[in-house]
Amino acid sequence: QASDIYQLMFSCNFSMPVAGVAILLRRPVLLCGQGILVAVDQVLWYVDLLGYLITGKLPIKVVGYLLWPSTPLSRKITCFHHLLFEPLVICLCSRGTSLPILRGFSVALAQTIVCQMICRYTTPLEIKGDRDELCYMNINLCYEAFRDVKLAWIRRYDGAQPLVYLPWMLWIWNLGNLLLFVAIALCLLPALRLFGAPGAYLAA
Repeated sequence: QASDIYQLMFSCNFSMPVAGVAILLRRPVLLCGQGILVAVDQVLWYVDLLGYLITGKLPIKVVGYLLWPSTPLSRKITCFHHLLFEPLVICLCSRGTSLPILRGFSVALAQTIVCQMICRYTTPLEIKGDRDELCYMNINLCYEAFRDVKLAWIRRYDGAQPLVYLPWMLWIWNLGNLLLFVAIALCLLPALRLFGAPGAYLAA
């Protein structure tokens, strides 16, 4: 199905095979870049799931798409990598000489710029499903913030022309990705050092 093919273009899905290649080739900068690439998405999952366990509600609703009737089963089944990807990237990078934050960020930045341009100009906001229902796509937020996200300042340029919307979205998500990945790393690295990981340190 077209919708299943589109799912592969999401950064959170695309980052996994790239991370696999980075592991096989022993390229910690490329691996770190994949962790940074999806840090915002992963952390928002943690917040939503923790909020749901405590209050029974999704505070940010970034996980809300799993409840949509139009969400393909394949996407629901493969969603659980959101919980494990960041810790695994940090643990694997820490087995080397260090966690190359700045170089990894340069990889993630290049990927997001290229990816957003490709997605905006080659994929639709919505497509028709098998039963003629509209399936919401918005691959990598290339048109707007996800509809369940209610933060007004993030949605300021939703639906605007690409030259207006893409730079706005790119600086928000790239900065957020960097800061949140560093925050996750700072939480995990002390424990990794205790367990003898030689590269459990931040580096350029």
